[in-house]
Amino acid sequence: MSTSATSGTALIQGTSYTSGAGIDVTSTVNAIITSKQTPETAWKNDQKAITSQEAALATLQTEVASIESSFQSLNDFSGVFSGLTTSSTNSSVVSATTTTGAAAGTHKITVTSLATTGVSYSNALATASTTFTAGSLVFSVGSGAQQTINIPGTTTTDASGTTTTSTTTTLTAAAAYINQQGAGITASVVTDSTGSRLALSSNASGSTGSVNVQSAPGGLSFTNVAGTDAQLTVDGVPLTSSTNKVSTAIPGVTLDLTGTSASEVGVDVAPDKTKITAAVNSFITAYNAAITDLNNQFQSNGTSASSSAGSTGTGVLETDSAARITQQQLLSSVSVVTSSNATFKTLGSLGITMGNDGTLSLNSTTLASALDNNLSDVQSYFQSTDTTSFASTFANMMSAMTDVTNSPIVLDVSSLKDNYTADQKNIDNLEATLATLRATLISQYSTLDALLKTFPTTLNQINTELGYRTTTSSS
Repeated sequence: MSTSATSGTALIQGTSYTSGAGIDVTSTVNAIITSKQTPETAWKNDQKAITSQEAALATLQTEVASIESSFQSLNDFSGVFSGLTTSSTNSSVVSATTTTGAAAGTHKITVTSLATTGVSYSNALATASTTFTAGSLVFSVGSGAQQTINIPGTTTTDASGTTTTSTTTTLTAAAAYINQQGAGITASVVTDSTGSRLALSSNASGSTGSVNVQSAPGGLSFTNVAGTDAQLTVDGVPLTSSTNKVSTAIPGVTLDLTGTSASEVGVDVAPDKTKITAAVNSFITAYNAAITDLNNQFQSNGTSASSSAGSTGTGVLETDSAARITQQQLLSSVSVVTSSNATFKTLGSLGITMGNDGTLSLNSTTLASALDNNLSDVQSYFQSTDTTSFASTFANMMSAMTDVTNSPIVLDVSSLKDNYTADQKNIDNLEATLATLRATLISQYSTLDALLKTFPTTLNQINTELGYRTTTSSS
């Protein structure tokens, strides 16, 4: 028994209505419903295309945001052009680092002496384990108050658990105990060919951090060696420092003193051209990623397996207006010729040129020359607020492109979502209608099925009454 999917009056073919077999209600109704679901194919295909477009637009949106972020590094007054780096003509004597507030410039440094740490050391004992009488260590650090550390004797516990404390201790035990007190000194045991000594070093360098031992436990005597301040001149001004890290001589610059020299050492604080170059390369990379993606959307790339035979494959945004607008704006934005810069009129004058495919490339030699010879004009090219400048034009374009409410991509995605919703509503409405139709058809064809199954009995009764036959047969 076969069914037709197009007519409710010719659903049963090749079957006698008087056979008693009836009809296949489920198959018959399914065939009718399937024939009426045909419009859904177009709506579902549209939804599939919309989903692909949304994914491609999301990628493009991320790429555009990356362009803006990389450009901000160049455009922001606190970006890479504000970064400074330091160099020294003799780093074995002095090197430098910059912090907030530093300014570009060259400084002349002469280091006469380095800061040292004050120390007080004991007389030599035979070994670090040699005992001496426990007792009070009285000392002061710099001009600080006098301090006392009562060094205890060695404590031992015998096999029965009885604890005893002797009247003596060792250099090793004394050093460990002193270091637990947090008294501004660090104790250590120093051993050489003459024996072992207890050394007390100040935790602060310079003359104000000297350790002065006034009295010591029996058996120990101390020699005090005062700490000294660093002596240096910065741009001809004599200075002293209690440490070898000098952070107050030059605003925003910390000098690290590591040696002495009778001759001046040059310390140069200058814009970090390495970071500027890296930022330019990051901008080019981000820009090229978006342009390459857009090129792939609009350029033929051969026969597509998903398209009809003989057609060429392009991206899912081939007909998307927002993608086309984005491509046009990006390409035109890097071609701006500005009159607001004294030296550089185009990106090309900085060594940034466009290829036939719209992507950018950098001539590092040209950029390096520009940074070495006209740094301020390079900075102005990327940071000018003149409305005709590249910086202003590109910044305004990126602001419009990344607007979370009204950018072309955001509006396009919103429109696509509305279309997807409309397709789904059409599908849902049709399915609701077909659900009602299915129930009606099942009822109608079930009644017909039941009626057809009674035909043999009814026909036999009629024939019997007419005297044609007495047994049931098919006709």
